Amino acid sequence: MSEEKIILLSRYQKSKQNTKSWPKMFFLTILAGILISLALWHYFVENIERADAQIPPSSNIRFNEKTALSMTTAQIADELEKNDEKPVLLYLYTTWCKICSENFVTVNEVAREFQNTELQIIALAIDRDLDPASLQQHLGKYGDVYFQPRFLAFKDGFREFLRKKNIRYDGRIPFTVLISRDGKVITKFTGKKSKNFLRNKIIRELYS
Repeated sequence: MSEEKIILLSRYQKSKQNTKSWPKMFFLTILAGILISLALWHYFVENIERADAQIPPSSNIRFNEKTALSMTTAQIADELEKNDEKPVLLYLYTTWCKICSENFVTVNEVAREFQNTELQIIALAIDRDLDPASLQQHLGKYGDVYFQPRFLAFKDGFREFLRKKNIRYDGRIPFTVLISRDGKVITKFTGKKSKNFLRNKIIRELYS
C-alpha cells in the first residue's frame, strides 16, 4: 500500500471516530447546560434562604364562614385604589379548572403566611353565573381558607380594566399577578409555579 493511501486511510478513520463521538458530545453539552440552568434557577429563584426575612407570625384567620363577595369591575378597581402603596397579589381562577385546584394550596398558604404583612390578596373566581353558596361549597373542599372569597359578578369591562393597569391577560387560568406598591407588575404568569417562586417575589417587594 502506498504512503499516500495510508495517509488517506488514517484521515478517514479519524473522521469516522469524530463522527461517532459527535452525538455523545452534543448530548453531554445539552445535559451540562440543563444542570447549570437548574442550579442557577434554584440559587436565584427557588432558594428560600437567600430571600428569607422576619415575617410577622400569621394570625391564621380563616374565612370559611365569611360570605363570598360578588365583585364588579368598578369594585375591584376601588379595592386596588384603596390598597394603593401596598403590594397586591391578584389571583384569577375558576371552580372547574383542574390546575386552579392544584394551585390552591400555594395561593392559600401564601395568604396564610403573609396575613400580618402589607400584602393584599385578591383571589377572584371568574366562573360564569357563580353565586356565593356555590363558591363557599367549592372552597370548603380544601379545608381552612385564609383569604376572603370573591367572585366576578360579570366580565364586561374586566379585561379593559386590566389593560389599563398594564396587565396583559389572555383569558387563560389560573392567572397570577403580583403588583408592586407603585402599581407596577412585578411578575405575572398563567398556570402554576412553586410556592418558593411566588414567596420570594413577595418577600423582595415587602422587605427589599
